[in-house]
Formats: sequence, C-alpha cells, structure tokens
Amino acid sequence: MPQIKIKPQQSKFKADETRNMFGKGLLDRDMRLLTKRFSRPKSEREFRDRALFLVLSQTGLRAAEIVQLRLSQMMRSPTGERIWPYRRKGGRTAFCAPGEEAIRAVQSYHKQMGIENPDSFFLSLPNRARKSERTVLTTRSLQRIVNAWNVRTASGKLVHPHALRHSVGQRIFDMAGSIAAQKILGHSSPLTTGKFYTRPYFPGAKYLKW
Repeated sequence: MPQIKIKPQQSKFKADETRNMFGKGLLDRDMRLLTKRFSRPKSEREFRDRALFLVLSQTGLRAAEIVQLRLSQMMRSPTGERIWPYRRKGGRTAFCAPGEEAIRAVQSYHKQMGIENPDSFFLSLPNRARKSERTVLTTRSLQRIVNAWNVRTASGKLVHPHALRHSVGQRIFDMAGSIAAQKILGHSSPLTTGKFYTRPYFPGAKYLKW
C-alpha cells in the first residue's frame, strides 16, 4: 500500500511578528525577579540600580524624562502625593508620582553616595581619577545601566529603559483601563494608548466557567 506524504503546512506568521503581538515589555515574572534582585543593595551601584528600577517601574517615564527630574521641583498633589514636573515628548509639561517606596530608594541612594542634598535624582559613579567628580546621568548612560541588568523582553530583546515603560503601560492598561494608562504614559489621547496596549487576545477561560 503506497504511503501518503503530507506536506507540512507553513505558518503564515513570522516568529518575530507573533512575539511582538504580546508586547515589547518584560514578562511579569522578570519584573518580579528584578524587584527581588534589587531588594537588598549593599554598594552605591546597587542602591542606584534599585532606585532607578523603582522609578522606572512606578512611573513609566522615558529615559530622557528620568534624567530631567530634580528634587527641588517637588510639588504636592491635592491628595498629598509628592509629584514632579517634567517635559514630555512634544515639549508639554506633565507630572509623575513615583510613590513613597521609590522616593525612599532615591533618598537611600543619595545617602550612600555621601553627597549632601544632590538635586538630580541620578548621578554618574565617581570619576576614577577625581573621585569627587560626578555628572548628571545622561540618557545614554541610563541605557547602558539598564542593559547591564541582562534580562530579555517578551520579544527576546535585551532590556532597555523603554521596555520598562511598555511594562508599566501594559500593566496599568490591563488593570485600570486606557484612561489611567494614558495619564501615566503622558499620551495625548486614550486612543493612542489603546492602539499600542490592547492585547490581540482575551483570556476568556478565566471567566467562562459553566
């Protein structure tokens, strides 16, 4: 009896396309691993990384927005939260509320540096030749710091500051909706937020119990 050969059907989707459908941020698992990794800092570098991770993961700010933050510009919201102004993409003023845990981490980092009342949230490590010389952290330096954390995004790329922004946007969108995600990300419209963060599937099995 002759054997029937079945030609394998090729997928219509490329691997990169299907991975990108599920977001450019980190998996929740990896966000929890980073939280645990930075939970007990000992050196200045570790205190800095913990503070930076918390600010990134609580605000969703872009790298260029993080390096703008100045402690002297702190304001109080009507409900008492400490908030900071920054210039968002496009030049308009927006506000971020890092939360008390992130603010305490920044304060602990500054104490570990041994510099009295630094205004910038983040500074470079001491200059090897002149240990007292520091500069305000640049976007490129911030990028290198986050790259060095050596974790991968959901699409398999090396982590970068914007991946943390995507992680924040997706989590807020899923839990609190497009308006909340729009506000925290500084988008001009919730339609923009919905375009990027509406998932291409819905986990109906969680609810369809008959």
